[in-house]
Amino acid sequence: MSSEAPYFAEGSLPRRMASFSVPLVVANLLQYLYQFVDMAIVGHVLGETALVSVSNASSVAFVISSVVIGLTAGGGAVVARRAGAADVPGQRRAFAALLAVCAALSAAIAAASVFGAAPLFCAMGVPAEAAADAASYVRVVGGASCCSFLMNAACAFLKSQGDARTPMLAMALSAVGNVALDLLLVAGLGMGVPGAAWATVASQGAAGAAALAVARTRFSGACSLALSLRSARTEAFEVLRLGMPGAVQQAVINVSYVVVTAILNSYGADVAAAAGVGLKASTLAGLPCWAVGQAVTTAAAQCAGAGKLGRAAASLRVGLALAVAVTLSMQTLIQIFAPQLVAALGAQTYGVLETAVLYLRITCSVNGLFYAAMYVFDSFALAVGAPKVVLANSLADAFVGRVGLAVLLGAAGFGYVGVFAAQAASPVLPSAVGALYALRWARRRVSDRRR
Repeated sequence: MSSEAPYFAEGSLPRRMASFSVPLVVANLLQYLYQFVDMAIVGHVLGETALVSVSNASSVAFVISSVVIGLTAGGGAVVARRAGAADVPGQRRAFAALLAVCAALSAAIAAASVFGAAPLFCAMGVPAEAAADAASYVRVVGGASCCSFLMNAACAFLKSQGDARTPMLAMALSAVGNVALDLLLVAGLGMGVPGAAWATVASQGAAGAAALAVARTRFSGACSLALSLRSARTEAFEVLRLGMPGAVQQAVINVSYVVVTAILNSYGADVAAAAGVGLKASTLAGLPCWAVGQAVTTAAAQCAGAGKLGRAAASLRVGLALAVAVTLSMQTLIQIFAPQLVAALGAQTYGVLETAVLYLRITCSVNGLFYAAMYVFDSFALAVGAPKVVLANSLADAFVGRVGLAVLLGAAGFGYVGVFAAQAASPVLPSAVGALYALRWARRRVSDRRR
């Protein structure tokens, strides 16, 4: 492990958070490229029936990947707090605990994916001609979720040390591998929709192994798992305490997208395909915000571990400003290039193209500012040890906002446009709750200092 001072504990906080966020923006864009390439190649090579398969399968696969991201983000926060306190053995134990928890959860996801994929898509009302391929895609991605867990856990460890560049390079390796394998397996060997899934898991596994090798080389003893696991019980409970609410948060949010996808399936294949394309495109607007949120989690956790609570609070303010700025920029670009973007994602017929553009006009508007605030406040709450706030916000976003409003507006006669509007409104309440928690945390810190 490095003996230097924690990355975020010293120096200009705005400069360090901005420089840390930029590689993570690139990394998130590259990670997004997995599903972008899968959908684009499948749509152009196999047609719109296959596009419906991937649209539905991707919504479920994103639930799996979101569980991975949520758990590893919580585990990374545990490691970052140990890094802030300059606790080298604690960092080893925390990383060992994170890998052990990831292994157990990946086995559970594999079983659920293999046996539950087909019944799930039947319940979602996916058209019969698309359901079989969708189930095959999920069986592969879920059955080999250990590859995604390894990649994200290794990258979370590196980010907790203040290294955002190596995770970016790992994502670049994975993205290049995914594109090459998609072209080979789907377009070249004719493996269809399952070929896109195999391309994803194989590229993630290679990137995860490379990131783990870097961690072993750069941080001496970082992966001495046999030694660390014997004394990692405390860290394992902390990884579960912070990581599982984050995993549940991400899962709940994306399960709500699955429910919304099922609702939209009832409006016909054109709307279902358009919503899948629109969701992929609108995700672009959130990618830079996710990177800033990761920077807030790492910075606040390191500063809190070092006992610099004022600097932890400052990381929230800086992160909020950065997130709003980048989200506004991305939304503007998406609004300008919406038709070109949805066409690139495989929307070919006029009906699918026009409906996907409408989806973006509604869901990538001023609501993005609330989404940016929600994500940054949740990232801060995770860093300072308040996972229940994160979980409560995810429930509000998913079931009060997205699903609840979708059902209400649909019943009121607004149709699929009402479902789109519900998705746009969902982050308003959680952003307010997150702001109230941050204010309460800051007041409590001031009160403690006066005692």
